[in-house]
Amino acid sequence: MSNAKPVASIKWLDVIGEGGIAVITLCWLIVTLYTRPKGKLTTLLFIGISMVHFSMLLDLLDEFFRYKNEYAWFSRLEAIPAVLGLVMMSFALYYWHKEQQIINNRLIKSERFYREHSFYDMVSGLYSASYMKKQISAELVHFNTHNTPFCVSVFDIKSFNLYLREQGRLSANKLLHDIASLIQVNIRDTDLACRYAGDRFIVLMPNTKQHQAQVINTHVANMVKQHVLYFDNKTLFNAIHQSSIEVTAGDDVTSLLMRLNHTLTLHKQVA
Repeated sequence: MSNAKPVASIKWLDVIGEGGIAVITLCWLIVTLYTRPKGKLTTLLFIGISMVHFSMLLDLLDEFFRYKNEYAWFSRLEAIPAVLGLVMMSFALYYWHKEQQIINNRLIKSERFYREHSFYDMVSGLYSASYMKKQISAELVHFNTHNTPFCVSVFDIKSFNLYLREQGRLSANKLLHDIASLIQVNIRDTDLACRYAGDRFIVLMPNTKQHQAQVINTHVANMVKQHVLYFDNKTLFNAIHQSSIEVTAGDDVTSLLMRLNHTLTLHKQVA
């Protein structure tokens, strides 16, 4: 099908350029796999970059081999995977833009209700537990004055401590950040999410009844299961425990959070 070219006829400048592009696209593939949660966007990026990488490899091989006349058409097809790959990457960038818009819009809209910015968790990108307690206190005042219901939901990652022990702190922090992003994307504009402690997240849901909160909880849990996959040789880390409670007369911040944690414990015992 092909014959090797004499060394003297090889254009080494082209080899360096095309080989460099092949190495760079391979690095893109590795970065995509290690930095993006599983989902349609990541799949499009992976396939698109893979096709560009394949096209660059064909182009590189073309510098070392000369195709026989009956197979000369093959070398003219080497650009097709790159074109198709770039098209897929363009769709991926569009979905990436939409995803980032959703995250940004939710943060901006949340700020209409929660104005302070000083209480921030660097690992998850969400608000901190101390900020959440301040907002729950404000909602309790509103509840006691106007009898406006609200709910508080809690999520934690199944087998997180096992993942932390086996994979280390850096990988565990990435898992926390990815799941925090999925929670933020899949709650409502008026809801406030925070990292409460360790692998536990709390979402404050103003003007919400218990049955509405449970629908949102179930949706969040399903989205985490569909889009995030972390694993070792035995265990999948793509599921979360979840529970929610509705405020009742006589609640304060401490009693509300104690009751919330108690319901989560009961849920985990039967899950």
